[in-house]
Amino acid sequence: MTMTRLLKNVRLDHSTVSQNEMYTFSLMHALSIYPLDAICTFIPKNACSSLRYSIAISNGFLKDINDINWINQNNQTFMSTQREISIASYTFVVLRCPYTRVASCFLDKVVDEKIKFNDNLGNIVNLNFNEFLSYIKSQNNSEMDEHWRHQSDFLHYERYDDYFSLESFSEAMETLDVNGFKVYDTRAVLKHDISGINRIDGDYSKTKADVIKKIKEEGSIPSYKSMYSDEEIELVDDIFRDDINLYKSPFGDLDLLF
Repeated sequence: MTMTRLLKNVRLDHSTVSQNEMYTFSLMHALSIYPLDAICTFIPKNACSSLRYSIAISNGFLKDINDINWINQNNQTFMSTQREISIASYTFVVLRCPYTRVASCFLDKVVDEKIKFNDNLGNIVNLNFNEFLSYIKSQNNSEMDEHWRHQSDFLHYERYDDYFSLESFSEAMETLDVNGFKVYDTRAVLKHDISGINRIDGDYSKTKADVIKKIKEEGSIPSYKSMYSDEEIELVDDIFRDDINLYKSPFGDLDLLF
């Protein structure tokens, strides 16, 4: 007999679920793995490209890594139906330390100008990390880009069968493989892998994005810790308190950056 799975956010109001922004947002990020009758909630900046590619392989849509760019045009292809959500045999999600997630977002999306910010006159603004966090703090959840939106907003279930952390992703890959789902690491192909790049310490919390971009072009990158002074730690503690508690619930604080 299939266990009933309690859904998160569906009872926030008494409107139809199609009008419930929190519910429909999390549903868009709940992907079906057909052969396993499983649901994976994917969260941007949390190995999401590797997971989406692996789901496409498992579902028979892709054959090899040469097709990797297909996933960027097909984010919703495997979005789960209400029935698949309710009767899934297995559910899992990958979480990430909130301090490293938002620092990674700045070093990737902002520094490399994949996401640009403009002032009231339309001029591009060259932010530092502190200013970036202050900007996020000024936003409502629904206004946030999904790359820094709260991880808790992506959760579709009150409880998942497995919670994995990006900080111990190799363990996640082993567990998922045992459960019949092979995860392919796409970081090198998509040039998301920074493990071989020289990481430099110091204090880059107030360093403008264009300066950090030059550092990256020279083959180095500030470490995640170097993006923080006490002020930025306090900002993240304030903005992402729910995500910090979410992460600590299954994993404790051992792998938190602070």
